[in-house]
Amino acid sequence: MPTSVSAEPRALRFFRGFRLAGALLGAMALVASCGGSETAETTASKPAKGAKPATPAPTETEAAPLNVSVFLEYSGGMKGFVPRGGADKPATEFQQRIGALITETQVNGAVNSRKYYLCENAAPKAVPFADLRNLVQGNVSQAALGTELPQMLEGILARPQAAQEVSVVISDFIYGPEDRSAFSQLPNLIRTSIAPVSQKQLAVAVFGETSRFYGSYFPAVKTPVQKRTLNGEKVPYYVWVIGPPALVARFTAEVFRNAPAQQAFFGLKTSTPAFAPLLVKLTDPKLKPSGSVYGEDNGLTMKVSDDPAEFTVGLNLKELPAAWQQTAFLAQHLQVRLPNGQAALVPGSVRALTEEQQSGQPVLAPYTHALRLRVSKLAAPTATLSLALPAPETPDWVAAWSTTNDNTPAPRTFGLDQILAGVRQSYPTPLPPVFTVQLPLKNDK
Repeated sequence: MPTSVSAEPRALRFFRGFRLAGALLGAMALVASCGGSETAETTASKPAKGAKPATPAPTETEAAPLNVSVFLEYSGGMKGFVPRGGADKPATEFQQRIGALITETQVNGAVNSRKYYLCENAAPKAVPFADLRNLVQGNVSQAALGTELPQMLEGILARPQAAQEVSVVISDFIYGPEDRSAFSQLPNLIRTSIAPVSQKQLAVAVFGETSRFYGSYFPAVKTPVQKRTLNGEKVPYYVWVIGPPALVARFTAEVFRNAPAQQAFFGLKTSTPAFAPLLVKLTDPKLKPSGSVYGEDNGLTMKVSDDPAEFTVGLNLKELPAAWQQTAFLAQHLQVRLPNGQAALVPGSVRALTEEQQSGQPVLAPYTHALRLRVSKLAAPTATLSLALPAPETPDWVAAWSTTNDNTPAPRTFGLDQILAGVRQSYPTPLPPVFTVQLPLKNDK
């Protein structure tokens, strides 16, 4: 019986397990190698030999609630990002982006609960949303002295609920300790301060942005001057999102939708997404038949001889960060493995399914993307094809945004590479894959 993965509710919930379940468009044949017409598809397929009944989809497990706590560093060094505005004074980039982020956190229906804090020179201080919004729009009277970076992170993650929620940390992440010798231990200090990340297997997402700055700028390197007065020069600030991997993924995909281009993720992984062969005429009518492939026994049976076999699969990637859903990113990073065989992603085949395709064809509803796989060798009677998204390492922009001397303001942060080195060292090498899906194959000799 031709089969496909049955649709589950919105991708706010993670899909668990791999099943080929439910009939594909009634009596129509699932032919993953099929091409431009129904006749060609039916001819290319063959009846399943003793195919087993479709396995029901597993019962959906309730996703953990998305509880969010937002922490804004409230110090003299941050005050320049939030000048008091007016009709003749446009908001800074910080005010625009962070204002949008905290507003989305406040009103987004995906967020179960939200709390807001100021990180002063003591423990985080809870404040109402209205107070935080007023600070961002420029109603700042007297900022605090601020807290040293490692202590700020340690205080945020030491809270009992930190391992069950998303912590959003907004700061310029300038580390300027009174003990200057501490600079030599910056990666170790960061790793110690975020110890719960490795102990409780949390994920960290880092977003970098620049903004115009007005007022006193306090660099980490204090020579030749202790501070400078800026009048709109751009300097960086960062948003860190820390929490259970599934919740960090949800927050970045559903709430932080205006995220800047500079992104780095550590420890981010998802449960197994929905994944199944698809009738290719639903996704690309121009494709022609390729090889002999048909659905059987919750997998695919194929004949691979002189000509490779190709088939199309659907994949639900809605829980990934928006940047990772881009077809160019997926084409570059997705990895295909086939023990005792050879398989690859067909170049240029990764496509995002449109809302029209998803709503017009029920079988496509569970998927956000379609891609084409090619099997050119299958030596064993049976094998398992794996499609995985390896976790990217620290991106190149981090080094470009790092400096060893920030006394002269620039779009760089003192020791940013060292700060994120401490984050990276909190995870194993290599990083675990973001997800892996598998498809059983049978050799039809």
